[in-house]
Amino acid sequence: MTIDDGIFEVKATAGDTHLGGEDFDNKMVEYCAADFLKKKNIDIRNNPRAMRRLRTSCEKAKRILSAST
Repeated sequence: MTIDDGIFEVKATAGDTHLGGEDFDNKMVEYCAADFLKKKNIDIRNNPRAMRRLRTSCEKAKRILSAST
């Protein structure tokens, strides 16, 4: 996909169409929670508030990366 002057143009499609933004978010959240456990020895996966904050941060990071060239 390319974006020129606000116009999105699909260059090619392939892969699993059922995978998307939420799947990517979930993988990022899983990775970050596991990394935090490894580095700090604290498991945040059973803390709903911490997981909400992590998910929000992962979604924000994804949007920032998606907008970058």
